[in-house]
Amino acid sequence: MREHHYLKGGRSAGDTLRYIAEIDGRTVALLTWGAAAYKLKDRDNWIGWNLGLRKQRLKLVVQNRRFCLLTAPGEQPNLASQVLGACLRRLPADWVQAFGYRPLVAETFVDPQYAQGTCYKATNWQQLGVTAGSGRHARDFYQQHDRPKTLWCLELVQGARQKLADPAPLPAECQQGVITGAVMGTAASAATCKSLMALFAQLPDPRGFGGRRYPQRQLLSILALGMICGCQTLQAIVILGQSLSQMQLRALGGIKRKKTGVYEVPSYNAYYNLIGQMDAVGFDAALCAWLSAHEGSLPRDLALDGKVLCGTADADGHRLALIALIENQTQRLVAQQPTQVIHGDAGSKQEGELTAARRLLQGVPSLDHATITGDAMFARKDIAQTIVQDKGGDYLLALKDNNPTLAAEVRQRFEQAIEPPATGPENPAREHPFFGKAK
Repeated sequence: MREHHYLKGGRSAGDTLRYIAEIDGRTVALLTWGAAAYKLKDRDNWIGWNLGLRKQRLKLVVQNRRFCLLTAPGEQPNLASQVLGACLRRLPADWVQAFGYRPLVAETFVDPQYAQGTCYKATNWQQLGVTAGSGRHARDFYQQHDRPKTLWCLELVQGARQKLADPAPLPAECQQGVITGAVMGTAASAATCKSLMALFAQLPDPRGFGGRRYPQRQLLSILALGMICGCQTLQAIVILGQSLSQMQLRALGGIKRKKTGVYEVPSYNAYYNLIGQMDAVGFDAALCAWLSAHEGSLPRDLALDGKVLCGTADADGHRLALIALIENQTQRLVAQQPTQVIHGDAGSKQEGELTAARRLLQGVPSLDHATITGDAMFARKDIAQTIVQDKGGDYLLALKDNNPTLAAEVRQRFEQAIEPPATGPENPAREHPFFGKAK
């Protein structure tokens, strides 16, 4: 490959397979398959996935990084398409055997100064567009090389794009290629970042002057972005902050190093120290107001759920616990409320999630045309009444036998509502009702 390919051998990236094609013992072609490009606008639009799914499922896209014919031009017509087709037929099974998961999509680049991609077109690849003529040099930095290439993609299985873009679980043979612990990241625009920064710039900074290396408005904005993106731990929020682009860090009012001109990323301790002193109620009130102002009408399908942000315990062991309304399909945060710590003569006590949930539902705008789902903890009369009568929504709440009186009443209502079918040879009567044990 180093001797005959114009790009030489190249470095391996991620999981890699190399193929040698032979005819009667003579090597006629070499192919290298490896990791996909991190971000391609035309490919991502073609698949239709969002930023989070792309980060989780990028390994399921493989790239034909090198394809080199070793025969003289015109010596064996159609050899390139024959070799490529034969390789594609065995590539998914070989990938499963080597790495434990099945890829769904293949991609490649063709330099029009050297080839036209005829063999890819002959094997049903789709040309999606032309690159910008730049290559990634480091995080957020690209170097212009003025050699735009054509981008080609192929579904390795039928309906691969729909599988990748659907948040539903992937087939079992693909699961090992999914990065379940990937931090989702955010594609927030500069305008969104500036709006958050302006929002939190109005809150008083509780820190002493010696602990203000990073502006509070920046730290609170990144905390908010992390919660909106579904981060479950403080460490995940820190990693999300590290993934922000220079444009986003600048819009959030970050610190710019004089020597390098690069905007600094806040450290773990900066967030931790602020969380221990910040006004959590004021933070959530400001964030919920911002979400309501930018949301318009609420989504139709919302989940009421509680979570504890790990790594935020205070001196008394109380961790930052949040009750949130989350859009089920996209896991996007709509509103949230923290559980408050109550200080008394006998010490401090953290209120329960039910109390915070009641306060959250009272504070959200109208729930017209929205359905709220929740687990058995929220199956309470006052919560259901708030959702339906006060806010105009609907609910679907789980019910367990830890509330035996209500569970028995619900079973009885369903049994009474079910009309027994007419008896007869073609329609025998049911032996037991839909709910409850068979008698």
